Amino acid sequence: MTQQVTIRDEDFQLARDSAGRLGTSLEEAVAKALHDLHRSTAPESTLEPGRQAELDAIRALVAEAHQHIIPGAFNDHGWLYDWNGLPG
Repeated sequence: MTQQVTIRDEDFQLARDSAGRLGTSLEEAVAKALHDLHRSTAPESTLEPGRQAELDAIRALVAEAHQHIIPGAFNDHGWLYDWNGLPG
């Protein structure tokens, strides 16, 4: 079934740019964006109570660890190893 949607000019331009980057049609780019948005905002699947408790505990640990992240810090450990991948 084909239906029409009216969007603002700047949104149309974004959709056209996205389609160009993806190498798809305008319709496919808009559909992909909508599917991605739907997937990212969909409610979580229901878990067994034990699994939900584990997930909640992990999320609490992540939230606590996130407070200690130093802005601009990086995760490059290359300086620890030589050109052969052995400890330096």
